[in-house]
Amino acid sequence: MLYLNASLDDLKEIINLKNEVKSRVIKENLAIWLGDYPTDTLIEDDIRNGYGKIIKDNDKIIGYAACHLSETEYSADTFCYKKLYTFSRLMVADSYLSKGVGSYLIKNMLNEFKDKTIGFGLIVDECNVKAISLYQKLGFKFESYAKENYGDFLTYTYYYKDSYTNNLNYDLAKLSDFKYQQFVKKLYKTNYKILGVRMPELRKYSKNLDLNFFSNIEFNSMETLLLASMLLKKVKDKNSIINYLNFILPHIDSWGITDSLASNLIAIGKEPQEYFTYLEELINSNKEYYVRLAVSILIFQCKKPDLYDRIYKLIDMVKIDTYYVNMAIAWLLNNMAFNDNYVFTYIKKLNKDINKMFLTKRNDSLRERKKK
Repeated sequence: MLYLNASLDDLKEIINLKNEVKSRVIKENLAIWLGDYPTDTLIEDDIRNGYGKIIKDNDKIIGYAACHLSETEYSADTFCYKKLYTFSRLMVADSYLSKGVGSYLIKNMLNEFKDKTIGFGLIVDECNVKAISLYQKLGFKFESYAKENYGDFLTYTYYYKDSYTNNLNYDLAKLSDFKYQQFVKKLYKTNYKILGVRMPELRKYSKNLDLNFFSNIEFNSMETLLLASMLLKKVKDKNSIINYLNFILPHIDSWGITDSLASNLIAIGKEPQEYFTYLEELINSNKEYYVRLAVSILIFQCKKPDLYDRIYKLIDMVKIDTYYVNMAIAWLLNNMAFNDNYVFTYIKKLNKDINKMFLTKRNDSLRERKKK
């Protein structure tokens, strides 16, 4: 068998192979390759772009796949790491099934691109059990779920180096829940991959981690950031807390992470006055999620009324006007309003959005208290 780049001279034979494989898929009643996919035009484009790979035996094309960067075919957050390669439209002739053609084709693609990428990622329909079995035998591991425009899939990844074969990713994959993943994707705007692990499962998993986690972690999913925030419960001294926060801060891009961090910083709650200078630095950064974190820390860890005067001064320092910062300020002032009537005077000097959010929060809180 020969592994070769496909040329336009091969197009007709590859299309014939595609039609043969598609007929087999239909007979096996597999819910893959629906509609007219893959079209003749798509395969022609593969070849023109240099993506087409073929296997020949006795001068006959018996296998085909398109191989290229994953972002060419899938959305940017499909896999935990970016710039992986992928293969798709994998097909093997009927008369060569169970003869190792698929394995031979994949192994050659993995070998060809090993100096250009850290690994491969692919998506596969859950019903395609034969393909999944093949990928697993070749060393691919389930990593997450993917929702593409044309359906819901499982993702599998193969990394060349152990440093990228992050057991954490695969541990979290086992805990992931597709429906919860889709819910969280609607709730948070983030550039990180969302695996869909429920918070109780994450908390349970975090109990088996220690602070060495920070030495090797590469933040490649929202769940890894949440685990980092949960580990901060174990940090007791001020300098370490600030160092860990400064390590995490550049990666924060959603309110969910800021609030998780703030709720887990229980050491701050014991001596909050020791951290006000640091909170000032966060606010003066004028970066949305740094400011949101500072306000969220005030919400979760600075609840004593004797801190309120200093809290008002911190709020006065906030210069940016964004939804997530305004919402955090409204939430903070709503909590303070149960102990300090000055809030109702103070809030009048803040912007209209904060006032509206405050009233909504206030009404919700009062209703909840009546229920209790």
